Amino acid sequence: MNTDLWEYRPGSHPAADLSLIGYEVHATDGPVGRVEQDAGDHLLVDASTWVPGARVPVPAGLVARIDHLDLAVHLDCPRARLSSVPSAAEDLTGPRPR
Repeated sequence: MNTDLWEYRPGSHPAADLSLIGYEVHATDGPVGRVEQDAGDHLLVDASTWVPGARVPVPAGLVARIDHLDLAVHLDCPRARLSSVPSAAEDLTGPRPR
């Protein structure tokens, strides 16, 4: 199965009228940080509790589920996987190549 890294998986997408800003982000091996920006195809996460001063882009395709009651985003990967996504300094707002 080939899932686009920049699109939410079926069933994991947040409700259209809910923002994920402020939600805690959890990888399979521990907490990553708190959502700072919800850009639709990725979340920008303040990961300073994990790596001091870090802001980490989390592609929507890594989101396994969203728990709106606990205000948490759960990823299906370990934190180390996030090091292979583009840097937060790169323009992540443009369309993704297909």
